[in-house]
Amino acid sequence: MKTILVILALAAVAVGVIIYLIKKGKIKDSDADYVPDAVEDAVEDIKEAAAEVKKRAKAVNKELKDVANEVRDVADAFKGKVTKSKLRAMTKKQLLDHAKNDLDTKLDSSLTKSNIINKVYLIHQSK
Repeated sequence: MKTILVILALAAVAVGVIIYLIKKGKIKDSDADYVPDAVEDAVEDIKEAAAEVKKRAKAVNKELKDVANEVRDVADAFKGKVTKSKLRAMTKKQLLDHAKNDLDTKLDSSLTKSNIINKVYLIHQSK
């Protein structure tokens, strides 16, 4: 019980000192609400930072959904036996990523899509 009373007394003294300093003009409080301007500015900065984090989180979430859709497209392309027509349905970037990530083969990005399809198809056939 004594601990609570000591904490309350210290809080009351701190509030009293802040109010005294505001009245004397040592701490700025332009809107006279007994909340120092520095604290209000800090709260505003935190709100802006939180809004920016929320905005970035939405962008990351959208990017993750796009990546998930691309992975799903690649997985759908390989259901069953791998054929050249299934490979043609993929983009050049998807083919290069598939070769690198799933087949442990780095293909030259300057190759034409047809050449990449042929190489990926041959790798699948050799496995």
